[in-house]
Amino acid sequence: MKKGLFLLLILSIQFGLYGQKMKGLSFVGSSEKIDSTDVMPIVEVNANWVSIMPFGFIRNGKVMYNSKWQWWGEKTEGARETIRLCQESGLKIMLKPQIWIMGAYTGDFTLEKEGDWMVFERSYREFVMEFVQLAVEMKVDLFCVGTEWREFVKERPVFWKKLIGEVKETYSGKLTYAANWDDYKDVPFWKELDYIGVDAYFPICVSSDSKYKEMCASWKKYSAVLGQFSKEQGLKILFTEFGYRSLAGTTKAPWVSDTKGKCDLNEQNNGYKAIFETVWKEDWLAGGFVWKWFHNHESHGGKKNLGFTPQNKPAEETIRQFWKENN
Repeated sequence: MKKGLFLLLILSIQFGLYGQKMKGLSFVGSSEKIDSTDVMPIVEVNANWVSIMPFGFIRNGKVMYNSKWQWWGEKTEGARETIRLCQESGLKIMLKPQIWIMGAYTGDFTLEKEGDWMVFERSYREFVMEFVQLAVEMKVDLFCVGTEWREFVKERPVFWKKLIGEVKETYSGKLTYAANWDDYKDVPFWKELDYIGVDAYFPICVSSDSKYKEMCASWKKYSAVLGQFSKEQGLKILFTEFGYRSLAGTTKAPWVSDTKGKCDLNEQNNGYKAIFETVWKEDWLAGGFVWKWFHNHESHGGKKNLGFTPQNKPAEETIRQFWKENN
């Protein structure tokens, strides 16, 4: 083979492996066992990545997980099988173990006493390392060490750097952390990771009377700031979560999970279109994971649903077409 053709082949292979954006869906852990039919709609929407999210909960100052009362997909056994099914369909995996605090925002979590911090940190480390072992076992492509721990990160940076070091000793894949949209600049350990993870719930409209041009203009402003931060850190940014409810006013406060109000499929759809039009093709963006996607596709979402999922809504078709036509 001629040298030029060989080089072209190598570049083509590298682009195929590494040049594509991460076109990801956040696959919600199911209450029951799933099979390959639950994965096919993910493939059909032209996703190439899936975020698998086992959950833990805080009880008596400790992280509790793999409990009998948890859903199948939230536990290690369910996450393992879900990963296997997705990998068999050609999907790459981000394993993103998360903590749910009933009635509270994770970013506000803090403790007053050093002893309480030590107890909590030991349990969080055990939780993370449980799924690091799963990531190693299943040859997972990307691991997320935490999600939206604003105060925890601010008050305990030494713990986080030590935890990341321990993860690296066991796991050789890529690493990220999912910071919230309003505190990603305050995370002190980005250079220890491979991607700057941002849960991208940026407000893109100032009023509930949202206009598409305003959405795009807002994203262009955020794009300039995010691009500069990416350059300063020497890392690409990954939208570890992004999305909108199908609810009037969702683009004013995308982070709100409340689903009371007036259904607005168009506002949700325009929110996705604005992201795709303004920031998706930027070099600083590695891709992103739509929040969120459920198994049993035909039974979720729909034209009367007010939640985040784009399933069986106009936004699903927008995502499908854009991801088909664009890296």
